[in-house]
Amino acid sequence: MTMIEHNPTIDLNLSKQDVESYILQHGWKQVAHPNKKLQVFAGLVDNDGREIRLALPLSNDLKDTPLRIYQAVQTIADIEDRPLNAVVADIEKVKASQ
Repeated sequence: MTMIEHNPTIDLNLSKQDVESYILQHGWKQVAHPNKKLQVFAGLVDNDGREIRLALPLSNDLKDTPLRIYQAVQTIADIEDRPLNAVVADIEKVKASQ
C-alpha cells in the first residue's frame, strides 16, 4: 500500500462535509468505527475482495483535518482512476448544487 503524503502547497479548499456529500452520492456507506474523531465509510472492494474504507475527520476543527481531507480525496482519485483535480472539481460541483 502506498503512503499518501500531504503536499502543504496544495489547498483543496474543501470541507469534510463537501467530501462526505460526494462519497455518499457515489454509493459509499458510513460504517461503525471505534475512533470517535473519525467517520468511516465503506465503498467498493479492491482486487483482493477486501472492502475499501475511507476515513474523514468528524470535525473541520481538528489539527490534521486538511491532511485527512487531502488523503481522502487522493484515495477517491486513485479508486476512480482520475486526476486529483478532476475529483476536486466534481466535489465542488456537488458543493455548489447544495
